[in-house]
Amino acid sequence: MNSLRPHHLAALLLALAGVGLPFARAAQASVPNDDPLSDLRVPGELCRNYFFVPVSLAPRDGYPEDRTLWFIYDTGNEVTVVDPESLERVSNRKFDTGDRVNLVDATAGDITWNKLPTRLRQLDHLSMALGRPIDGILHFEAFGDYLVTLDYASGELRLDEGRLPEADGINVYSSKGPDDRPWLDVTLDGKRRQVLVDSGAGATVLKIRRLGRVKTQQPPVDAGASFKINRVETFQAARAAGDASLGRFTLRAPTLTSTRGTQLLGGEAMRHFTWTFDPARARMRIVPVDPINDITFGPFEGNGLVLAPVDDGLRVHQVLAGSAAEGRGIRKDDVIVRISGRELLDRDCSPELGVAVSYTLRRDGVEREVTVPPTRFVD
Repeated sequence: MNSLRPHHLAALLLALAGVGLPFARAAQASVPNDDPLSDLRVPGELCRNYFFVPVSLAPRDGYPEDRTLWFIYDTGNEVTVVDPESLERVSNRKFDTGDRVNLVDATAGDITWNKLPTRLRQLDHLSMALGRPIDGILHFEAFGDYLVTLDYASGELRLDEGRLPEADGINVYSSKGPDDRPWLDVTLDGKRRQVLVDSGAGATVLKIRRLGRVKTQQPPVDAGASFKINRVETFQAARAAGDASLGRFTLRAPTLTSTRGTQLLGGEAMRHFTWTFDPARARMRIVPVDPINDITFGPFEGNGLVLAPVDDGLRVHQVLAGSAAEGRGIRKDDVIVRISGRELLDRDCSPELGVAVSYTLRRDGVEREVTVPPTRFVD
């Protein structure tokens, strides 16, 4: 259990560690002694199934007045990462991708980290994909030993003391897996699969390997791409011919997407539940938002464009054959600089699905508008 100590805003200490030095295993998050931790709400907001948390660095003479960094809390991440340009913005220091930096006495509301180890990585691709700046990603154990609840219905991230009871297969399940992140058994097509519970995959229902070997209502089709830390990974999509079981819960004919990497359960499935994680005991509690009605999933839609981030926008890497974007005059290497008339980092949290979207393209220094209706890849 984390010890409690008085809350204070000390001067930010940025300690650059050598590349070969290890991180501390978990951040030491704490709250003030006179503010007992009981269902404490962490400030932030839910945007497109992603939990955003503002982390503030202490005021300091000669430094920018606004020293807030916006993090995504990601149960699928093993380390906390920060964008080097974001850190430069609040510290007036230069950093390089790959540096290791300890944020000391960083705060999120009443939560204080006495030392939050981070690794620096470029996150522009995530910011452009979501349409708002992302300064960092908090890893699964960023809140130490506290219980962490992700309440998708209310959009709240809450902390609590205590421990979850033994796994009963009804509401509480073991989250043990190949590492310290939360894992869960999902049965699909008669086969049990251990999947990562990944709140950082906000647009995903269920991502699996060897999708072509699973019984689906129609053959899998090329449907888009996932933005990774250092690459763009194209994927296929299909709807399962049968149901998937997640503990005692049933996911009716879920939408499946392919992966060559880790199999995972993402935000589009997680949002149907309230999740409480107990990292210390490797357990999780799962409570359905609607305990009466079936858990179903709508069609899978996309714009038919495989995009990669560049300095001035999103470069068209590929136009998917058979999509609505094909035949609209969009070419490989065109750069999208605005979406629906808004800057790429100034879009709201409403999903851009089900409606035609206007893209401002730049080619050879000339801009033009192209409107692309959505493509329904999976009914």
